[in-house]
Amino acid sequence: MIRLIRSHIGQFSLYALSGGTSAVADFGSYFLFLHLHMWYVAASLMSGVIGFFTAFLLHKYVVFRKNDDFLKHLRRYFCVEMTNTLITTGLLFLLVHELMIDPRPARFVAIAPVILWNFFVYKMFVYV
Repeated sequence: MIRLIRSHIGQFSLYALSGGTSAVADFGSYFLFLHLHMWYVAASLMSGVIGFFTAFLLHKYVVFRKNDDFLKHLRRYFCVEMTNTLITTGLLFLLVHELMIDPRPARFVAIAPVILWNFFVYKMFVYV
């Protein structure tokens, strides 16, 4: 098991770095949209699209180094990300409306579970 984990550390590090870059694009645009007085749900959806394209391109070409099957990977990535966006937005809505958490930190809480499972979903489903 330890060998299996070690064999993926480099790739996981690239995943974390590219994820950080796409998170900056996602959260940066989310906070910008909020600053421009956009409704937080719309801001979340729009910033998710920006984060989507940033992450897809970095994951495809940098992390998993897949230069072929662009449309196949895009379709699979889109399915995974739309599921993630629905889950994140649903959690965000619940956190804000039911638990009365401010929309800014609530976004971080809502996206946490998605970050945890995505590496494996991408590796085993999207980029095969």
